[in-house]
Amino acid sequence: MGVGNKINKEIIAWTGVGITVVLASIILLKFKDVSGVTADLNTTIDAFVTAFAEPKNWVAIVIIAIIGFALLKFYKGKKA
Repeated sequence: MGVGNKINKEIIAWTGVGITVVLASIILLKFKDVSGVTADLNTTIDAFVTAFAEPKNWVAIVIIAIIGFALLKFYKGKKA
């Protein structure tokens, strides 16, 4: 049961991250429709949204997240 619960929590966490990224992208794209947005901000929004569309960036995000989780568990284990 412990492994099942751990996997379930991991899936829920990654789903939350995915939803957050999608919502942030949608909100940023909606900013482009506002008349007061400058060309520089439009370029920044385009770069941000395009960055998440690249598979190599997702691989880097996953690797960084795995290293972060490993460090967190390592230091959490040292405190106990």
